[in-house]
Formats: sequence, C-alpha cells, structure tokens
Amino acid sequence: MKTENVWTRLRLLRAVTAQQETDYLPLVQDAMERLEAQRRQLGGDSLLEAAAAALVNWQLTLTEVDGDFTAGEVRFAGGNTREGAHQIWRDALAAAAPYLHDEAFVFRRIS
Repeated sequence: MKTENVWTRLRLLRAVTAQQETDYLPLVQDAMERLEAQRRQLGGDSLLEAAAAALVNWQLTLTEVDGDFTAGEVRFAGGNTREGAHQIWRDALAAAAPYLHDEAFVFRRIS
C-alpha cells in the first residue's frame, strides 16, 4: 500500500486541508499498519488502500458532532454521517476481505 493512495481516497470521502494531512498522518499510518498486519496474500492494494481511507474517515467522524442539535438560537442539522462513515468502512473492509486474515471466525471442535 502507498500512503498517497490512501490520501487520494480519503479526499474523496471528506475535505482535507494541508494542515489536516499533517495532523491525520498518524491515523493514516495506523490504518495502513492495521490492514498490513492482517494481510494474508499479495495483491489487492487498491482495495486495502480504500479500506484504510474508509477506516480513517470513520475514526474522524467519531470525533465530530453527529445528528441534530440546538444551542440557544443556533440549530445544526448534521445528518447521520457517523453511521454512513461506518457503513463505508464495513463495505470497504468486506471488499478487501479476500486479502485479509479473518480474525473473527474460529473453527472449534465440539465435544
């Protein structure tokens, strides 16, 4: 995977300033390392890069206001961006699944 490819995909999901690129770099690197650690075969870089970008996008939405709120005379209608970002992450992870170890599924013997 290449960091710049993850940034390109992340920019498709949200606006990212030059300062934010500096601030978010550790999140991008962590997402890439997380997926690389689960990689089971070569290939699928574009799918893994998309999954890394989706993971970073979802993580960032967890730090942002989600939904509607009112403070005095100010009203904010934010929608459900958190759920949307989580769905994008799940879809991207599912697409990259053939290249990753499945750590959530275990075969066990029933006695």
